[in-house]
Amino acid sequence: MYLIGNAYSVGSIIMELHQLRYFVAVAETGGFSKAAKRCYVAQPSLSQQIIKLEHELGQELFERLSRKIVLTEAGKALLPRARLILKEAGNIKSAIHEDVDSGSGTLSVGLIPTIAPYLLPGSLDKYHKRFPMSRIKINENLTERLIKSVVNLEIDLAIMSLPIDDPLIQTKPIFDDPLVLALSPEHPLTKAKNIKISDLKEIPFIALEEEHCLGEQVKSFCYEKQINPDIICRTWNLSTIQQCVSFGNGISLVPKMLVMTDSSNNCEYREIKGQSPFRTVVAAWHKDRKLSKLAAEFVSIVNEEYNFLSESN
Repeated sequence: MYLIGNAYSVGSIIMELHQLRYFVAVAETGGFSKAAKRCYVAQPSLSQQIIKLEHELGQELFERLSRKIVLTEAGKALLPRARLILKEAGNIKSAIHEDVDSGSGTLSVGLIPTIAPYLLPGSLDKYHKRFPMSRIKINENLTERLIKSVVNLEIDLAIMSLPIDDPLIQTKPIFDDPLVLALSPEHPLTKAKNIKISDLKEIPFIALEEEHCLGEQVKSFCYEKQINPDIICRTWNLSTIQQCVSFGNGISLVPKMLVMTDSSNNCEYREIKGQSPFRTVVAAWHKDRKLSKLAAEFVSIVNEEYNFLSESN
């Protein structure tokens, strides 16, 4: 049996739910008039729907005697099945509300690689504690691929940063994450009271590949400020940038959330006086979909985790 809208399909037979309700009402009240009153419908309409049901089944369901309506053998066979179908149909709505309210559904989330390592572990821990009955699936990937997954409805939600240029994507800002200068402990700039944009010129620079949105954002920032950094290394990972910087191979701009989770003390981090760039981290989902309760809660948890890390530093 398959539920199709307000109808049940059994093989090639389609039965409307209201037809089954009318059938059960007639069987339980013993008459069409009483059944019509019980169902708040005109008797001719109820009778017509019963006839349609009989035609669909190819069987008469009632023996229409002069003073009495009794079930045929086909009607007796259908009655327990009709009651079961109506019970299942009635349970669907309450079951959906129960799943939503209890948080026992499934959530699929995507995060870009320059966010996931820093916010995902704590966010997942909080999520599992609040929604232990929920199942969550994570996809860490580049912005372009996550946008494709959102558009194709492969994931419910993505945590990424602006800009996102796709008309099918709806976004909600979560927080602004500053970008700070990463230096080796021995770098001369660590002793500077205030670091200016002009101080970055002609210093060896380590950058993310531009396929990362963060790599493109750093490039745009440098272009806007009219500096042309001497890029000596491009990499796919912020952890590689940290290691190279710590050994004095160059400097870089990294997200504040990396700084908040770095306990190694291998690098020094400085803001650029009055001109530190930032990225806006957003929740993104398909514009034609409503953000589910679990998805909205996950967004709140991500924001909570970022604030927790910020306050801890």
